[in-house]
Amino acid sequence: MEEEFVFEVPSDEEINSELEEEERDDDDDDDEEEGDKKVKKTQTPWEFASYSESVAEEHARRSTTSIDEKISKVREERLVQIPNLSDDEDDSEPEDKQEIFKPEVNDDEIKEVVTKKTFFSSSEGTSFHANSFMELNISRPLLRACETLGYHKPTPIQAACIPLALTGRDICGSAITGSGKTAAFTLPVLERLLFRPKRVHAIRVLVLTPTRELAVQVHSMIEKLAQFTDIRCCLVVGGLSTKVQEVALRSMPDIVVATPGRMIDHLRNSQSVGLEDLAVLILDEADRLLELGFNAEIRELVRICPKRRQTMLFSATMTEEIDELIKLSLTKPLRLSADPSTKRPATLTEEVVRIRRMREVNQEAVLLALCSKTFTSKVIIFSGTKQAAHRLKILFGLAGFKAAELHGNLTQVQRLDALEVFRKQEVDFLIATDVAARGLDIIGVQTVINYACPRDLTSYIHRVGRTARAGKEGYAVTFVSDNDRSVLRSIVSNLPVTVMS
Repeated sequence: MEEEFVFEVPSDEEINSELEEEERDDDDDDDEEEGDKKVKKTQTPWEFASYSESVAEEHARRSTTSIDEKISKVREERLVQIPNLSDDEDDSEPEDKQEIFKPEVNDDEIKEVVTKKTFFSSSEGTSFHANSFMELNISRPLLRACETLGYHKPTPIQAACIPLALTGRDICGSAITGSGKTAAFTLPVLERLLFRPKRVHAIRVLVLTPTRELAVQVHSMIEKLAQFTDIRCCLVVGGLSTKVQEVALRSMPDIVVATPGRMIDHLRNSQSVGLEDLAVLILDEADRLLELGFNAEIRELVRICPKRRQTMLFSATMTEEIDELIKLSLTKPLRLSADPSTKRPATLTEEVVRIRRMREVNQEAVLLALCSKTFTSKVIIFSGTKQAAHRLKILFGLAGFKAAELHGNLTQVQRLDALEVFRKQEVDFLIATDVAARGLDIIGVQTVINYACPRDLTSYIHRVGRTARAGKEGYAVTFVSDNDRSVLRSIVSNLPVTVMS
């Protein structure tokens, strides 16, 4: 009989021994802390450079040429400059006057959402406020990691989720974009793993994400929060070496961060890889998981996982489509909603650029003009398709702008490299499809430009959520044509202020 993993309260001997070890560690670190006081640098919560080979190495191995080299050769042959229009030339064009956009009220678009409260446990008495992480009863190694990352005061979703998750309750969490949902489920999981039976190696926690980039970010965040513990974490996603991931899974890490498809491949084809001892299942960006067609994979993974487990489901938006998934995977969950799912940060300034009929051909020129005069750095541009993103990358390169592209036609190495060079501010613009719209916490993004209008309100919320994060200011600019008025109506109807277009 294998020992079943059950989280238990530590005994007095374990606590005393751990305190003695921590005291010894503190004595050894006194000299280091004196040096750190002189130069104390806050760590970044995520990085992509260490997860794959460089793009140059990949091009050398595949004998290919990068698009940047091709653009530089064309620029050398023919210098392309953006003409600066004089004031007289600008006055020759008829100016578009601002109009107050009044959304039409359509009774057919009003939907009543009926929630079966009997399925969810009562969350009355839950506090969404805490002055410090010390109040949330987490251990000193995790408090030290939070301080290293610059986290001082818990966000509302963290203050509500962490104490409840420590008790083993199933949680269905929703909060405004950029509110720290990743740390909200990572900290209680790490706290409980500190008291695991260390002699029994097993996969205790499985975190499922919809995209590879989000999985890399979550894995990096867990590694940073667990840097002062002996907890091991493994990344299992497509596009990276299968053999390396198989070896890592056989070593039985405590936490596995994965995309559903690749995780099922390993469970089916790799020997000695199983989830028999799984204690916690986490579904991050659950609505996006279903949108990308992972419904069958999620159901299969839920069936494979033990019934006696804790399940936490998180997303910036909670839609009706995931109600069935909630009922399938969660048992008497607590629904925690720190902010309305359709709420945008108060520090976000939203603007609309109207593209009039018969002027759609000028949309690229308008975008280049905005990026050359107004929004010149730390900008994410969302295009509608992969082909449009690649075309904009070429246009920006020919115009002399430093830009990177991120979409599904790139290899995994190229996608991670695009995020890394944008994070390091080696390029000013990141041109992406909706791959970058979910969950990615790219620090310092000042502007989001929706070159292609999003399909619905949910996509809009996730796109503009890449900026104005953690209380910082940000801008969101959306290009709207006459065919996008229905989407604009739904966006404006959720704003308390008048929109000028």
